[in-house]
Amino acid sequence: MKKLILIFIILLVPLVLAGNYGEGDYGEGIYVGGEITETPTPDPETPSGGGSSGGSGGSVTRSPTCSYDWQCTNWFPSTCPESGIQERICANKGNCTGIEGIPEQTQTCEYLGPEEPLFDIYLTLPEDYKRICIGNKIKANIILENYGEVELLDAFMTYWIIDENNTLIAELKDTRAVEKETSFTIEMKIPEGANEGIYRLYAEITYDGNKTAVSGESFDVLPQEDCAFFNTFNWMYLVYIGGGIVGLLLLILIIKSLKKKKKRVLRDHRSRIKKNLQKIKDSK
Repeated sequence: MKKLILIFIILLVPLVLAGNYGEGDYGEGIYVGGEITETPTPDPETPSGGGSSGGSGGSVTRSPTCSYDWQCTNWFPSTCPESGIQERICANKGNCTGIEGIPEQTQTCEYLGPEEPLFDIYLTLPEDYKRICIGNKIKANIILENYGEVELLDAFMTYWIIDENNTLIAELKDTRAVEKETSFTIEMKIPEGANEGIYRLYAEITYDGNKTAVSGESFDVLPQEDCAFFNTFNWMYLVYIGGGIVGLLLLILIIKSLKKKKKRVLRDHRSRIKKNLQKIKDSK
């Protein structure tokens, strides 16, 4: 019994002390950028979004304490669609929060008949990346399709992550040489300073001067309390879990040992009673 208690103390105390190792404060900052990984061209399964356009612009609005810097994609599709409405995406690169002075993001146009786009882009988010924690990376699959006669085309890519107020929180740029079709994966980090809510990831391709294609998809950034365990997880949790398991096993062993001892005492006691009763009978 004493040996079991001594083993329990020897194993548990170092584990508890080790739990304090590695604690500390870590600074926060805004990370803008990402990583790009080439992947084999998959068979597309009805990707989301797409379109072509031309023409972009931006505007700057200042307030006493901050400023808006609205930057917009070109209008897409570049040729007027049957709906008679073209769209564009505008993101605020300034430090104000809100949508004051945001440029128009739709305009009417005259539909002149069907016309095949020269280029199209599709962006899809894997299911595992439609709900993500602050500080983690979001991954998107990009497919570029070239419908034109040009065999090799240089395409300039821009990727934006914007929040519900159209504030730009992360941006990534790169250049692609596209023949007929290409696919790849991008990764962008959700900055530590982001808040929970619904965000949108857009991919814009600019080619042949001022023509543009845009595609995007929404995703959820989870509340801090939902991500707290995963964001702060490190090996000390394993220490606590391991210590708890060891402690539980030792407790079970101690309880079993006590039960065995109790049974042995009762058995010895009954045996003595039987012997005494037998002696009394023999003496008669």
